[in-house]
Amino acid sequence: MLQNQEILNIAPSIGALHPHEEVSDKYTFIPTIEVVDILRKEGWMPTRVTEAGFRKPDNKGFQKHMIRFQHPDLILKNEAIEAILINSHNRSCAYKLMTGVYRFICMNGMILGDTFDSISIKHINFDQQDVIEASYKVLETAPVVAKSLEEMKATHLQEAEREAYAKSALQLVYDEEEAPIDTWQLLLSRRTQDCESDLWTTFNTVQENIIKGGLRGRNRKTGKRIKTRPVKAIDRNVKLNRALWTLTEEMKKLKRK
Repeated sequence: MLQNQEILNIAPSIGALHPHEEVSDKYTFIPTIEVVDILRKEGWMPTRVTEAGFRKPDNKGFQKHMIRFQHPDLILKNEAIEAILINSHNRSCAYKLMTGVYRFICMNGMILGDTFDSISIKHINFDQQDVIEASYKVLETAPVVAKSLEEMKATHLQEAEREAYAKSALQLVYDEEEAPIDTWQLLLSRRTQDCESDLWTTFNTVQENIIKGGLRGRNRKTGKRIKTRPVKAIDRNVKLNRALWTLTEEMKKLKRK
């Protein structure tokens, strides 16, 4: 679990002492590190942080950042249900709290899709009680999330179904004709524990290969050999993770019918 100074060493924007100069007079400035303290008092321990890059120099120290929290009551056998906080101090987003899942075996961090609402808290008239209430909504969804995980683990996929799932996932990342890798590469497991054909394992394997990158491929236009890049941008990470979760939920529904 990260202490505040460790958090600030990784993502200084979390400890900004004032907002970006272009925010309005109505903007209520609360440093994200204070929200971390609020959540910590409610039992949420920060475990991983990241901050976005910036193009404009004046955004340095105010850019978007993401913090993942774990709660002792939400530690499952092989996973942890998480709260994920996203914020910035440059008007680019409100405080947003989402539900996620962390898989211990591969250190994969997922973000739940549209079936689970994200909670936005505006910077205007900010009230710390809103943060506390949002965190309890994550706690309330935990049994539903845990049940969904077990259903995914109990859903067996035929090889053709795994290939169809991976093909759909690949199209979330690339235009079909421009993809530098083949569908089957997303199904390559990185550890022996992932050589199973259930939906949960397939989901994790595909998600890890997309988010962490490192797959060898070829640029379709130039023919040059490349390696796929990890997904580091916060917005793209969230978008892809939520889309993959939704895809997995839909596959589960189809199979359970």
